[in-house]
Amino acid sequence: MAKPNLTGAGVRLPWAREQLRIALEILDNPGGGLVFGYQAIGQVRAHLEETDAERWEPVIRLLHDAEQHAVRRDFGPAQEKIREALRQLEG
Repeated sequence: MAKPNLTGAGVRLPWAREQLRIALEILDNPGGGLVFGYQAIGQVRAHLEETDAERWEPVIRLLHDAEQHAVRRDFGPAQEKIREALRQLEG
């Protein structure tokens, strides 16, 4: 899935949600799941920061925490943070 245009496009929630669903699904898979999942989380976090950091601050914080857990291979808490971020993006 292509990265959204970040210049004046506003928040692309369908794209962000899809990226997080992918990250949730592949994060703990051997053979690159951590790399691609971590990248997807970071892209969504960066997109939210660039478009409206104040509005999305709680989600940005959750995604930052998910990244920190993922890099330590602490997948359960990372996935829980992603699930909570998804709930907030859907609500």
